[in-house]
Amino acid sequence: MKQITQSDCADVLVVAITPRKPDRSIDTDGIRRNVHHLIENGVRYIMPECGTGLVYDATLEEYETVVGTFIDAAGDAAFVVPGIGPGYGRSLEMGTIARSLGASGVMIMPIVGPGSAAGVLEGIGSIVDDVRLPVVIYQRRVDIMPADIVVSLCEKEGVVGLKYSVDDIGLFKEINDRVGDQAAMACGMAEEPSVAYLQAGAVGFSSGMANFVPRLSLELLRSFKAGDVAEAERIRIAMVPFEDFRGERGARYSSSALHAAMDASGLAGGPVIPFAEDVVDKDLPRVREMLDRLHEVQESLFASV
Repeated sequence: MKQITQSDCADVLVVAITPRKPDRSIDTDGIRRNVHHLIENGVRYIMPECGTGLVYDATLEEYETVVGTFIDAAGDAAFVVPGIGPGYGRSLEMGTIARSLGASGVMIMPIVGPGSAAGVLEGIGSIVDDVRLPVVIYQRRVDIMPADIVVSLCEKEGVVGLKYSVDDIGLFKEINDRVGDQAAMACGMAEEPSVAYLQAGAVGFSSGMANFVPRLSLELLRSFKAGDVAEAERIRIAMVPFEDFRGERGARYSSSALHAAMDASGLAGGPVIPFAEDVVDKDLPRVREMLDRLHEVQESLFASV
């Protein structure tokens, strides 16, 4: 499988779910079906076993099965860039697995335990050296990843991109200006703030909703790059209600809303694993209602092309 470069990050980075069977075991057939759906709809950059894929609670055995199945299903049609981590030791273990499977690169997941700026600089630098694959850094904690540390890491050989997920566009602009062309900057907060961050210099954005309405996400980015900011904004606004639903009540449905939407779309979703929770029955009609509207927008958009 071909490895990613900076220019490959100028895309919609689809943060893939991990479909599971009713007993919560990995649905490998479902992974293949989902990957084929993404590729058929134009997706070229798939990120399994990240936050949306609930990598935090996956076993290493599951990780190898999931990443291997994504890579086999994608073949040469898309890049597969799995998450590794969280934590230093787990990142090294997962990085070894990802490299052995032939992944296109990896993304180092946010640090969730104790840390310091100096420790992060040394630790992430060491992971980059050890994994020997192109690396995307995930910026989420300013307390231990301030601008100086992020810029230093982006200058490191082997780092090709930054997934920026801090609600501070001023900090993003500072990092982007200082990094220059040494790493690709991607908005890591999905469609809702995507247009603002694209205007601020992001070259792409990550998306969970692209699991089930990939053409909407891709068209948002295409419209913006073509100079049609109004159309990009129109698509973004149509996608906001679902993102808001994912964020309700402490983001309890951040991943499971996507699983429910996949099931309702005829794709593979299934249950989530602890410590996440499935969408409760009384909220499923809201998912279907929003999904119907999204498919409506997607179909109308391409009916006119």
